Amino acid sequence: MKKLAIGLLILVVFQWLGQWGVAFLGLNIPGQLLGMILLLVVLSLNKSLLPWLETTSSQLIRFIALLFVPITTGAFFLGPEIFAQLPQILAVLIISTLLAQWFMALLINRLRRSGDK
Repeated sequence: MKKLAIGLLILVVFQWLGQWGVAFLGLNIPGQLLGMILLLVVLSLNKSLLPWLETTSSQLIRFIALLFVPITTGAFFLGPEIFAQLPQILAVLIISTLLAQWFMALLINRLRRSGDK
């Protein structure tokens, strides 16, 4: 239980550092993203936090489905609004999926070509 609490505290501290960094530097990115980048840099340089974060991250992943309950509940109650915007939502989903697949195909082809050399 102690490892879980300390791991959560570490994650919250890095989220807070990211939020503070975005506000201080005036960046136009989410603070959580900057916090994750800072955590990645720290873990790349020093792996001493890793045992504390392994316990916490495995528990968070284990219960990740519970984090989607509020989203699905909101979607249930916003049915008419979502249905009214369904063509736009479908267009965005289809276009983004095609662009992601196209980009990955280009990347895989380039990696294969560079591996053949």
